[in-house]
Amino acid sequence: MAGPQEIAAKIGNAIVNKRLLESAAKNIRALVDGASSDLYARVVDELIAGGHWDELNDRFYKTLEFGTGGLRGRTIGKIVTKAERGNVGPDDRPQFPCVGMNAMNFANVNRATQGLAAYAKEWHAKNKIDTRPKIVIAHDTRFFSNEFTELAAKVAAENGCDAYIFDGPRSTPELSFAVRHLNATAGIVITASHNPPHDNGYKVYFADGAQVIEPHASGIIQRVNAVVSESYESIPKDRQGNVTTLGPDVDEAYMKRLETLIVDPSVLNSAKS
Repeated sequence: MAGPQEIAAKIGNAIVNKRLLESAAKNIRALVDGASSDLYARVVDELIAGGHWDELNDRFYKTLEFGTGGLRGRTIGKIVTKAERGNVGPDDRPQFPCVGMNAMNFANVNRATQGLAAYAKEWHAKNKIDTRPKIVIAHDTRFFSNEFTELAAKVAAENGCDAYIFDGPRSTPELSFAVRHLNATAGIVITASHNPPHDNGYKVYFADGAQVIEPHASGIIQRVNAVVSESYESIPKDRQGNVTTLGPDVDEAYMKRLETLIVDPSVLNSAKS
């Protein structure tokens, strides 16, 4: 594998030869230089060696934007490097998600959760709520959804929020219910809805169980966009939150609530029988 200086030289030549966008080059340098492992450098080196400049530009020309709908982007690259493939998992899934600033991966889930946790704590302080914020996190069955959920819970807790996760995939409506049922501050759903299988996403909900709207949307976006690195210093242990796996009681409460909303309960009764 090429070292950082050699990668930097190759990037410089690619800019001169107009193969690599200036913005992509800047983001590649920032990611590789600030990485805690050599995975990012190995992925970039493979793509450079293979002449995959379009892939590099797609992955790095911008930072994946956090908007009112949260995050959404590729989790599996158009080209999967050997470094990303690693020990192939179930369904031929790579070991690591797509590396890049413009991809839905661990770095961007980390960044989004840091920003959300910061906003949740500020909102509690502003409203004189002296308890830790609660964030409920659900996920679907897409690639890396479970891993993204576990990471989001860890980051939320280490930044001073209590995180609640499910023991498996749950629907978005149940997440919305759980936020209200647990009197939580916010919720996250790891999903990309109807997008192609190679995508994943990160949707944010607030205390009312609905997707964030103003003024929360702008506030969260501002906090997320202010986070420039996946690295952070955890707050002292005695101020960190807890990660709790929800039991069947929330599922049961959700189903009971649904039963009260059925127009013709006899249909449900006949289905049970």
